[in-house]
Amino acid sequence: MKKSIFLSVIVILTLYGCNDNFMNRYPTDSFNDVNFWHNEGELSSYCNTLYPLLIVGHGTRFDVGPMLGGDNQSDNMAPVTPDVVAAGQQIVPASGGGWTWGIIRTCNYFLTRYNQTPISQDVKDIYAGEISFFKCMEYFRLVKRFGDVPWYNKDLSTISPELYAPRDSRISVMDSVLATINWAIDKLPAKSAAVKGRINRDAALALKARMCLHEGTFRKYHGIQGYEKFLREAVDASNRLITEGNYALYNTGNPASDYSKVFCTLDLSNNREVILFRDYNDALSVTTGTVRRLSDFTDNLSATKALVDSYLCNDGKPISQSSLFQGNNDIFTEMTNRDPRLTQTIGGKVFPSPPTGTITKPSIPGAMVGEGIAPTGYHILKYWVNDAAEYARSQLGILDAPVFRYGEILLIYAEAKAELGECDQAALDLSINKLRSRAGMPNMVITNLVKDSQSDFPNLPVLIDEIRRERRVELAIEGYRYDDLMRWKAGKLLEKEVLGMKFVQSMYPKVVIGKDITVNADGFITPYAKSLPNGRKFDDTNDKMYYFPLPTEELVLNKNLVQNPGW
Repeated sequence: MKKSIFLSVIVILTLYGCNDNFMNRYPTDSFNDVNFWHNEGELSSYCNTLYPLLIVGHGTRFDVGPMLGGDNQSDNMAPVTPDVVAAGQQIVPASGGGWTWGIIRTCNYFLTRYNQTPISQDVKDIYAGEISFFKCMEYFRLVKRFGDVPWYNKDLSTISPELYAPRDSRISVMDSVLATINWAIDKLPAKSAAVKGRINRDAALALKARMCLHEGTFRKYHGIQGYEKFLREAVDASNRLITEGNYALYNTGNPASDYSKVFCTLDLSNNREVILFRDYNDALSVTTGTVRRLSDFTDNLSATKALVDSYLCNDGKPISQSSLFQGNNDIFTEMTNRDPRLTQTIGGKVFPSPPTGTITKPSIPGAMVGEGIAPTGYHILKYWVNDAAEYARSQLGILDAPVFRYGEILLIYAEAKAELGECDQAALDLSINKLRSRAGMPNMVITNLVKDSQSDFPNLPVLIDEIRRERRVELAIEGYRYDDLMRWKAGKLLEKEVLGMKFVQSMYPKVVIGKDITVNADGFITPYAKSLPNGRKFDDTNDKMYYFPLPTEELVLNKNLVQNPGW
């Protein structure tokens, strides 16, 4: 039986929201200065409330979740209904919109009171390190979404003047986040000394590496000062995880399946690639319906041709350069002789299906009456397990979800080094080429790189371009792509026409073009030809769509807040 810290979860009431009534409440009905702060167990219980809210995975049976559907906002995926962010259709919300401060207040409430607990300082600081980890994770979300945000170092009341202050600059906020995560790294226990399942120093290092790569590259490509410092911190954090040797890629020498085992294994507790994972367990009422949903296509998700085209051929060359590429005559030939990660991510010869049946071709609109569909024809295979018992559990599935994994750390190291102009062959061999080796792909050799004529980044140095490709492939359908496009200032890629697989009429004799599906002049499915007749739009005037709008309610309540440009 898998163990989980969620056994002791105490549900936080009213975590979200930012009105005066909320700000005057204690974080929960159970935690207050009168009946709390007595022992270690109480500190542990307080921390436990944040785990299920911020260590998220596939979601529930009726919630796609940030991993499985996280790339819907990007050019990697195409759900049946266009994502409003990817389509450029988001509007200024009246309230909410992600401008929520309950988690920050909950963290600050702890951090201003935990020292009164009569236990050793070292033990107290471990739990403060956990809370600091969650505070950094939440501030990272807020900065990515809004840019400048207020930095709060204490929990506020209805009369706190900070409630009505202007936003702090992202420069000062991220400097504070960096100092906070460094403090947490110093106080948290090493993996070998930590309680299994709890945040440890390595998880904090992974979060730091992720945050610093994002902030460093965002600043570099958006012309904000101080990018080198954050890229250097990303290198240092990722290099520490690499050199300490606690992790390794899952690799049994079988490139046809090793990559998928990180995502299609029910229990990740013994997988050395996984730094932190969401433990799903029906006995603890922490479950998911991922396998059932993918098998029944109930989420109507699919990948894009743009993602498929980014995978190299198995000679290590892009499809524009390789003689091994078989062309786009149908979905089967285009996936022949390709990077093995492609067919472990997207169905090419194997399609997600109930263990009781077999599907030999993609389920597209009009092909399977009464069933879910993959609008582009590219079924998601990542996170799907051909397991009858897991399928039968329906929404009570127990497929674990990786949150931080070593593969991402290797990518962070390579990209940060390249952005600093320091990525040599030794750095690639330490990072990218370990990923290539696991996949059975040729090494990336700097002197052999040739610029891809079909690159999305024609003006980038070829090395950075190919590291970005490797990141897109390795982290596909894990929810990173939208953030990547934003930090690279590459939002205009969302305007490219969304395409699916080549439609072959003989494979689908009952599907009617124009009625069931639409195709372009080259015969590729165009899933949004009717729902988005003018295509997706990305307004980058004054960087508008690189930030989300603040809700109008907050602008009314706090006259010192200024709306993001263009909104």
